Amino acid sequence: MKGYSKPSYSVIWRSSKKGWITRTLFQEWFTSYFCPAVKEYCQAKNIENKALLILDNAPGHPPGLDDLRDNVQVVFLPSNTSSLIQPMDQGVIATFKAYYLRRTFKQAINFLGSDGRHTLKESWRGYHIMNAIENLAVAWHEAKTSTMNLAWRKICPEAIAELTVLEQPLQNVHRELGELAHEVGFSDINEEDILELLESHDEELSNKDLMEMELAQEEEGDKTEDRTNKHFDY
Repeated sequence: MKGYSKPSYSVIWRSSKKGWITRTLFQEWFTSYFCPAVKEYCQAKNIENKALLILDNAPGHPPGLDDLRDNVQVVFLPSNTSSLIQPMDQGVIATFKAYYLRRTFKQAINFLGSDGRHTLKESWRGYHIMNAIENLAVAWHEAKTSTMNLAWRKICPEAIAELTVLEQPLQNVHRELGELAHEVGFSDINEEDILELLESHDEELSNKDLMEMELAQEEEGDKTEDRTNKHFDY
């Protein structure tokens, strides 16, 4: 990431050793990004600056967010219901990941060309974090408003618009991904393999993962306290 400044990124970029959202990172997102975005949206729509933030019970979602802003109410979903009713799990994440993979495959195909001078390994070696960031941003913007709206059908059906332009069915995208995979050179891959790949990171965290995350949260809290103490020592 050398040579790039964070304000130039098309996504909010933060890092974590385990690749998990920590409470500190989430609180920063809440205060520095979510709340200002809510204020900007409400001003643009000329409505009162109020919002409801619905979260699952992931370890990285800290309690007490309600105390940080008076205009935002934070509600946690019941345990073990995320896959059933959480809006992001109702097609949003699946669509986003499929679009990201489609764009990545197309880039690999363009790199390979038709002259046979380049290999897939060369394409992968040249794929870096900034490529991923750009693809993430494009994939997110490809998702239609209708997908976001329909995501609320289980938890808030009255919010679903009557006239909804349906997104391209995911089955069609999976079929297209299978065809692109063959063009890349993965001749044995089928739609089931594509689906397995897209769902490979959807598993619930194990008890070991949760314990490691809890320890990481405690260590992070200790470091924050140390920095605060040092500040007051000067």
